[in-house]
Amino acid sequence: MIHIIYHGYFSFAIHKVVQDLVSKSTNTLAKPHTDYVLLAEKETIVARDMKGDPAPDAILFFDKDIRLARALEKTCPLFNPAKTIALADDKIATYDALAPFLPMIDTIPAPFHYRPQVPKDDFLDYVEARFGYPMVIKAAKGSFGEQVYLAKNRGEAKEIAEKIGAADYLFQPFIAESAGVDKRVLVIGDEIVGAIERRNDHDFRANIAAGSTARPIRLTEEEKSLALAAHKKAGLAFSGIDLIDSNRGPLLVEINSNMSYLGFQEATGINVSKKLLAYVEARIR
Repeated sequence: MIHIIYHGYFSFAIHKVVQDLVSKSTNTLAKPHTDYVLLAEKETIVARDMKGDPAPDAILFFDKDIRLARALEKTCPLFNPAKTIALADDKIATYDALAPFLPMIDTIPAPFHYRPQVPKDDFLDYVEARFGYPMVIKAAKGSFGEQVYLAKNRGEAKEIAEKIGAADYLFQPFIAESAGVDKRVLVIGDEIVGAIERRNDHDFRANIAAGSTARPIRLTEEEKSLALAAHKKAGLAFSGIDLIDSNRGPLLVEINSNMSYLGFQEATGINVSKKLLAYVEARIR
C-alpha cells in the first residue's frame, strides 16, 4: 500500500494531483498530514497515525511538513526524502547547495532579520549595482509564482520587502530575454519524462497558476544535462526542474520536489501519475 500525504488544512478537492494518483491505482490511500501526531518514544521522534490505518509500504509526500516527513521516513521509504523536500522548498537553500556547481540565476539573499525589515541603503546600493532595475524579489518559500515580485526602483523594492515581512527573501536580476517564459522539465528517477515551455504574455512570471499557457518542447543536450544534474545533486526521486534561456546559455531557476504536474500532463499527454506510481512500486517490491 502506498500512502499519499497531502496538506490537511486544504480540502481534498483542492488536491487534484493527489486525486489523479489515487484514481490510477487501488493500491493507494490519500491521507491528510493532520492524521498524524509527533511523539517522543524510545530515544527518537515518531509519527503516530491517529486514524489507525494500515502501515504503508511507501509514502508519496505531497506536503512540506518537514518534521512529519523526517519522522515517517524512519519507518518506510519516503518519496521525496525529507531533506530534499526541505532543500527544494527554500530557494536560498537551493542556491547555497547548487550554485557552486551549476549555472544558476544570480541570487543575493536579503540580510537575516527577525521581523519586517527594509534592507539598509548600503546593501541596496550593492544589489542595485549588481542587478540594476527592474529587479526580481522573491520570498524564499512559496509556490505557484506567489510572493514573486518585480521592483522597478528602490521605492518599490522597499515596499516589497515590507510586504514580505519577517520571512526570508532574495534578490535576482530580471532576465529580459526570458520574461514570462521558462521551461519545466519533469524527471522521475534518472529519466527525463518530458519538458514543457510555459509562456505568459501578460506577466513576467511563467507559472501556469499565473495564467501561462504550456506546450511540449524538446530540450537541447545542454538543457538535459543541467536538469539531470540539478535533480541528482539535490537527491530527488522525482522533480520539476525550472530552466530559463539567457544570453549566457540555460540557467537553473529552481527545483520542485512536490510540484503540481497536471498542466504538464495535459500539455504533453504523458501519464505522469502512472509513471510515478510505477517508479515507487518498483522500489518496494
